[in-house]
Amino acid sequence: MKLVQTFTLVLLVKGRHEFTRRWLNYMKTINFEYPIIIADGQDDDETKKIIKEVNNEENLSIQYFRYNTHSGYHDYYKMKLDVLNKVTSDLVMLCDNDDFVFLTGLNEQIDFLYKNSEYISSSGRILNFEINNHEYTTYGKNVNFLKPCEYYRFEEPLGDWKKHINSVFTQFQPNFYNVFRTKFMKIIAKELVELNFSDLVINEFYVQLRAATLGRSKILGSTFHYLRQRGTSSVSKDYEFSKDLIKKNMPNDIRKLSSKISYIISENSNYTKDEIFSFILDSFSNYLNFYLPRVTLKFRFPKLYKLKLKFIKYYRDKFLFFKKLTLLLQNNFIMNQIFKLSEKNKLTSLKEEFIFIKNFLTENEVK
Repeated sequence: MKLVQTFTLVLLVKGRHEFTRRWLNYMKTINFEYPIIIADGQDDDETKKIIKEVNNEENLSIQYFRYNTHSGYHDYYKMKLDVLNKVTSDLVMLCDNDDFVFLTGLNEQIDFLYKNSEYISSSGRILNFEINNHEYTTYGKNVNFLKPCEYYRFEEPLGDWKKHINSVFTQFQPNFYNVFRTKFMKIIAKELVELNFSDLVINEFYVQLRAATLGRSKILGSTFHYLRQRGTSSVSKDYEFSKDLIKKNMPNDIRKLSSKISYIISENSNYTKDEIFSFILDSFSNYLNFYLPRVTLKFRFPKLYKLKLKFIKYYRDKFLFFKKLTLLLQNNFIMNQIFKLSEKNKLTSLKEEFIFIKNFLTENEVK
């Protein structure tokens, strides 16, 4: 079912112009019919020039708005709210310029929400890929599809709020790229401006928890609507948790999150505000206890960490053939697992989209 007027895709960009060009070329090639709104936080003319060059025949329906988000995350939150307020369709999805949309899976999310008004959002399984061993690049000879994101909650929220909160913090499951009913995304975006978290990790946890308090969400486990490139994140590149903690105010952020979410839950459940407030703090503490040892290893045992890097480099250089063979076998195994999860009547379309994207990424390397 084509419901062009019911959905808008919002692309949030800041720099990385080569990825924006690739993204637009891809959308143009697949004849993307839905309206696109581009929110550009870079405050220069480059993105606008790229849109004009790629979309010179106006095959894509694009609205472009420019912002200045150089002052920090608060400007980013305000940009997101402002651009969402420009969306007039019932459904919306956020997108990054280094990722790809599967049209078949996207249409399935839109169709599901159109037919099931009790849900505020839905998502297929988000897939991942890398180019040339996680190189920061737009095209390359070696494109490998990686394991899909793990999913633990196919229906949200869970029946008990404490179970749900604990699961959110200990079993990460993305919902940033869900297809949402626009009115609920606007509520969340408005609150993010007001709360103004200094840390994007807390921002992401807030979106997950707040969406669950607004209504039901569903993972359509046999569908795939979004493909993420790994190795290109401007946030995670050279990220050090300790420096990030000093520069920002994560303790205050998590208390603000706890205060807001605990109040909302206490208004609609048998739990008290204080009870949920404390439980959120404990759950976040458990998250840190799990996360910190993984990111501090290279600082606690620097010699061991350097030895590990040398071993990996030696393995890559010495056994390049076996590494390529391992990647090929791993890639084939992952693809077979993905295809097994897909519904049989949608399998042909999914395979065609995978082949198209892989050819798009490899054949354009020299262009």
